[in-house]
Amino acid sequence: MITKSSLFMFPKSVRDKYRLDMPDNVYTEMVYGDKKRLGRVVNLSSLGACIEFIDRGELPQSDSETNLQLLLPEQQETISVKATVVWTRQQAKDTYSRHVNLGVKFNDLDAGTYDCIWDFIVESVSSPVY
Repeated sequence: MITKSSLFMFPKSVRDKYRLDMPDNVYTEMVYGDKKRLGRVVNLSSLGACIEFIDRGELPQSDSETNLQLLLPEQQETISVKATVVWTRQQAKDTYSRHVNLGVKFNDLDAGTYDCIWDFIVESVSSPVY
């Protein structure tokens, strides 16, 4: 069993593998080229995120760079993060689904931003993780 207090003691190599499933109301603005899209954050780690978009149109391709603006619950300021798209996946197996998930890997996080994301993840864990 892993508790909130034990998450703080994890070494960085273990922290980076932990993903927090986000509540339905956390959004990010993705900026790439001269385009902007609003997406819902599905899950978050200290190294990246999964973002859900409605409608596949105008999404960046894999290996392209983007900028994300994240406003995490209980935080006062938006976090600006450079990221690389690492995968794209349609939500449903049928061809009629309008939802698509996109995975991003954060690039060159400074220590303060990394700590801010990790602290948010730990504080959001409400019950022990098994």
